Amino acid sequence: MGTYTFRAGAIGGSLPTSFINDIAEAHFSQTLHPAEDDTPIQELPDEEYPEVDDAPADYVEEVDPEVVETEDSAKAVPVAQLPDSANQDIVGTSPDGSAQAIVNLPSGTASPAELSSTGLVVYPNTQTDADTVAVRTGTNAIEIFHLLRSASAPRSFTYRPALRPGEEITVGTDNTMMISNPQGDVTTFVTAPLALDARGNSIPVSMTLSGNGIVVSLAPANGQAVSYPVLLDPGYGYGSITSAERNYCFWNPYDCSVAWDRANTAFKKAQDLYPDRTLFQGTGDAFRHCYWNALMEIRLSTKDAYEIATRHESTSRGNDKEMDLRNNSIGRQIGRANTGKSSAGIRSRDACKNGTSRGKLWIIKSGKLVRSNA
Repeated sequence: MGTYTFRAGAIGGSLPTSFINDIAEAHFSQTLHPAEDDTPIQELPDEEYPEVDDAPADYVEEVDPEVVETEDSAKAVPVAQLPDSANQDIVGTSPDGSAQAIVNLPSGTASPAELSSTGLVVYPNTQTDADTVAVRTGTNAIEIFHLLRSASAPRSFTYRPALRPGEEITVGTDNTMMISNPQGDVTTFVTAPLALDARGNSIPVSMTLSGNGIVVSLAPANGQAVSYPVLLDPGYGYGSITSAERNYCFWNPYDCSVAWDRANTAFKKAQDLYPDRTLFQGTGDAFRHCYWNALMEIRLSTKDAYEIATRHESTSRGNDKEMDLRNNSIGRQIGRANTGKSSAGIRSRDACKNGTSRGKLWIIKSGKLVRSNA
């Protein structure tokens, strides 16, 4: 057992993982375990989705060298790996294993990772009255949290990416940073979206660059009271995007980080609903693009959704590109129709699923672009 003290809502000292887990779950369960999209698919009234041109007036198409997608590459995703102990690194590996991004966890006690009874990965007592907690939100996405149990806990944590020759960190807007490889392609997003205290109040978070260290800090407003424990949430996602996407994300990093998260959501749901063989040019692929664009349309602007989705196809050609662009457009229409409604994401999911089975989306069959119920 650890030794610990209680004082005015704060808990100090060295704690066992089971106790840390209880504290985290008691105060921050909804943040640590976002609700899964597991509601049944609903049959909706039949809808038509006429072809519309929703391209922004200032959109300029960029075409990158062609990359031929295969069934294997369509199903492959980057992988982010949690370390075995708190003095090791988060490692992200590209689908083909050719590239890696490494981010060091903030300095602290070399606590071994322990899986809690509720599925949290806990690195106990990494700093004074503080613990590191991790949750995997996708194959290529990891949420790292710092559980600050008292005012004696540190308020700043420094992440040190192990940059290889030619890699650089770019500071973006809205507490976002990007790590780019020597070719200029973004490989990693780091975001500092929130901190919550024991009363459920949001506490502002700052993220600054100090040399090659990314410093994430609590930044409460002047006079703002902080009730402990506090959960500090810097996010880490690893992947790969086209050069055309990178050019947009350089100026819109927060929007791209949201789009990346929504892409993961859509891909996972497509895997749940459709056989693997359909994730390349089939119904699963059509649904994924539709649902991804609907989710972006709900969360971002039409301009952002269009720019990111269309630039994502800058390396595609022929029917493969045409299929994705058409399904993207239909997805944005569905997102616009549901924006502002309750359960907009679920409504959009159902509309994309219904649209797929009713032939409203597009797939490729025998090399030809055909309706999704063909």
